[in-house]
This record gives sequence, structure tokens and C-alpha cells, in this order.
Amino acid sequence: MKVNIEVERSVKVELPAEQVRKLFDDLEATIGRFPKLKRLNRIGPDQYVWELNTIGSRIAKIAHDVTYGAHYKRSGDGKEVSWTPIAGKGNADISGVFRVSESGSGSEVRFKVKGELRDVPVPLIYRLAAPPFIQGKFIALVDTFLERTRDAVMQQVSEEAPKKKIARKTA
Repeated sequence: MKVNIEVERSVKVELPAEQVRKLFDDLEATIGRFPKLKRLNRIGPDQYVWELNTIGSRIAKIAHDVTYGAHYKRSGDGKEVSWTPIAGKGNADISGVFRVSESGSGSEVRFKVKGELRDVPVPLIYRLAAPPFIQGKFIALVDTFLERTRDAVMQQVSEEAPKKKIARKTA
């Protein structure tokens, strides 16, 4: 069975966009925060094959081990990373965009993904329920990914901040 997915989510970060954009400097580390990522194989410059752990429910027999290839491209202004599927790599075609923009006193990290999962094993009785169920699973994964990304950026900035010296009184 083929299942289409489409997810668009965002998270606010209380830092200027310029600081948040640093997460695109290390694409592999950023991708590595995605939940259920079992393996990330680099197959060329800015090209990776993702292998995810099972998504769904084995008990309900709606479960899929997703594998797909993607070619990443950074925008010239550094505000965005987009990706397109690599034909013939895996059982899914997934494209998307990851964008950082100014928002009020901080920034917004927006993540949009769209694609098709192929060969999803679904019993006939669950054929109508499977697409929204799998879509819901992907939404939860993206939400967790954005939370991890926000937390990683905040931690990186706090580690880079100069440490305050503690003045000691001498007698």
C-alpha cells in the first residue's frame, strides 16, 4: 500500500535567527536528532540515505521500516535547507524544507515534509485507518525533532557564552 505524508510544523526559539542558523553548519548532527533514525549513510556530497526504525504499530500490523535517499541544498543566505528525493533509494520519496526566520524577539524554525511511503504492509481491514495513523506518527516524530533541535541550539549557545568570573574576597 502507498501512504502519502505531509507535515508542516514549527517551533519558536528565544534566540536571534542568526544564532539558530548555525544548526545548518553541521547537517549530519541536525539530521541525527530525528527520532527513530537508525542509520544515516552519506552517499555523496550533501546526499544521504536515511534508515528509520519501525514506524507504526506491529501489534496492529501497521508498521513500516522507512528508507529513503535525499539530496540536500542550502540556500545562499543560509536561512534554509531543502531536500529532494533520490530516485531508486529505498521505499519512500520524501522532500522538504527546513527554514529559520526572525519572529518577534527570537526566531521560528519551520519544518515541512511531503512524500510517499511505498510497500507499507497493511492488513485489508486497516486500509482506511492506516494513512491517518501513519500521518499521526510522522507528526509526532517531527514535533520531537523540532523540540530536540531547539534544545540543542539553546545548549550550544549557552556553552559558547563566556563564563562569568566569580570575584573572591581576600582578607
